[in-house]
Amino acid sequence: METITQIPRQKMIVLEKKDYLEHEKQNFLHTLNEFFDNLDERKICTNGRPPIYFKDMLKSMLIMTYHGMSYRRCQGDLEIARELGIINAIPNRSTLCKYMNEEAIRKELMVLIQQSASSFINAEATLIIDSTWYALKMYSGGHNRKPTNKNKNKDIPPLAKTRKLHLGILRNSRIIAYATTSKGTRNDNLFFKEILFKVIENGFYVRVLLADAGYMSKANYALAQEKGVENIFIDFRSNVTGKRAKSKAWGDAFYIWKHDNNYWHEIYRFRVLVEGVFSTIKRKFMNWLRTRKVIARDNEMLLKVLCYNLTILGKYLN
Repeated sequence: METITQIPRQKMIVLEKKDYLEHEKQNFLHTLNEFFDNLDERKICTNGRPPIYFKDMLKSMLIMTYHGMSYRRCQGDLEIARELGIINAIPNRSTLCKYMNEEAIRKELMVLIQQSASSFINAEATLIIDSTWYALKMYSGGHNRKPTNKNKNKDIPPLAKTRKLHLGILRNSRIIAYATTSKGTRNDNLFFKEILFKVIENGFYVRVLLADAGYMSKANYALAQEKGVENIFIDFRSNVTGKRAKSKAWGDAFYIWKHDNNYWHEIYRFRVLVEGVFSTIKRKFMNWLRTRKVIARDNEMLLKVLCYNLTILGKYLN
């Protein structure tokens, strides 16, 4: 199991929205440099070429993802990053393409996403779990036009022609604490345990858990109760009867949902925050995938997530 090391940071001060938007790019580059300074460096040897630094490769990928551009269009930004000392050298396009198609990069990005959220361990207590889809080509619907296997609209792809991104976000900061990927037809419920357990293993004390009806099951309520979650708000489907509860958490939540809808809504309404996070990522970093191979597509989605987390960290000043 990977060890998630909390990145040391001084007291954080939130920037005003206007100031943050005006300086987002500078803050992103500064945060990118600061974030990787806390990580160990290593060299990657390539056949017949000088070795490149692993940090330079990941930084180049993140800069490309931030701008939503291809390697050639982003060449000027990479040269600026080198002049600013953010990267030591610009990796060759073939090298970036090679490592975009490696499973090891996927695992590395998942760990980096968890590390980028570690600064908020002492400031968060609410976890929101949900998933979103990415089309495999341009003009395949938007954030609110979701694919289905029976969709007759040719502009919206079926689930089989998408990739899914499963996230666990933190309520106050809206930062993503855990991310993983799958094919579009995988059930969201299969990733509930992985997301919840990983976030808690990384040191977060989750007191409130929010999720939509796609994660509704008695087993999930029991798992969350087992991990010490005090308030579980996984939405119920309309045909649920509440009988044969396997855990006290299921029975208590069903009673509140059935008999105290105002209280349920007062807490559950914060689940929509995850939809805002999905919308932000897709609007800023494109709502479709450029790459063609499965591993590269998964890496591309995780790069979008890490870019988003770095922009969240960029809202704070030491």
